Amino acid sequence: MSESEATPAPVGGGLFSRILMGILGLLLGLLISLATFYRLTEIGWALSSDIPDEFSDQIRIMQMLFKLVAALCLAIIVSSIATFINTAWAPKALLGSTVAMCVLLLGCGIYEYIIIDAVYGDQLSSEEIPWRYKPMTTISMLMAYISLFFGGLIWLIDYLRRGKDMVPAATEDG
Repeated sequence: MSESEATPAPVGGGLFSRILMGILGLLLGLLISLATFYRLTEIGWALSSDIPDEFSDQIRIMQMLFKLVAALCLAIIVSSIATFINTAWAPKALLGSTVAMCVLLLGCGIYEYIIIDAVYGDQLSSEEIPWRYKPMTTISMLMAYISLFFGGLIWLIDYLRRGKDMVPAATEDG
């Protein structure tokens, strides 16, 4: 381990903001992981039922994408715990994994809509389709919105905290 990885962040660098970022990161990681595991069980049920082969491959790809989301949830939880410990790399890792998860969830939402469009076809624009199958309200897109909201809060807290840390100390020279 190099010296920069082992050294903690400067003391007094916003204890409240660090704790708040850690709590928000833990909450985001736990919320998205619960929703991801729910989606993985739904996908498992769909794969165990009798579905056409043309949709089976698409659903397996969707399952792989949600497993990647679960791995990013673990990265968010680990970086949130590291934020509590006050390691120097933790806020950047928390922001990076939150952004990566949001982008991956947007991709999942688009892919989920492609699958829904293949199943329903031209009926997708009619009002009989439930809200859950509309392009902007699929479960993956709702998870992406939650990730974007929490990521924005974490970024704002980190931005405000860095503003306080960058102010030079006053000197007594006059």
